[in-house]
Amino acid sequence: MQTKIAFISYPVSNLDKAVEFYQKVLRKEPLFHREDWAEFDLGGQRLALQQTSSPIGVGATVYFLARPIEGFVFRLKELDAMLDGNIEIHSYGKLARFRDPDGNVLGLYEPPK
Repeated sequence: MQTKIAFISYPVSNLDKAVEFYQKVLRKEPLFHREDWAEFDLGGQRLALQQTSSPIGVGATVYFLARPIEGFVFRLKELDAMLDGNIEIHSYGKLARFRDPDGNVLGLYEPPK
């Protein structure tokens, strides 16, 4: 796995409200703001906000850059890592989530071509 972090994602229950909050806190406009996803650039690192129905306060997920994502998922399966679902395909790229031995959620991200 590459050591480069692609982005850090926070789940939010109300994306518009969260974007407004982070705009004020960071004093920045988002790079983009879609229906279920928004991103801010923080000096070359991305902070993503993702609309979700998950419980509030779940916390952040670090996503590692993975090209191609399928190879990384295959390797995680070989290592018997616990995967959280299948590869998701979105307009902003592919995502996959897995857990470390303590149950912390980590992610893989492949940008769109």
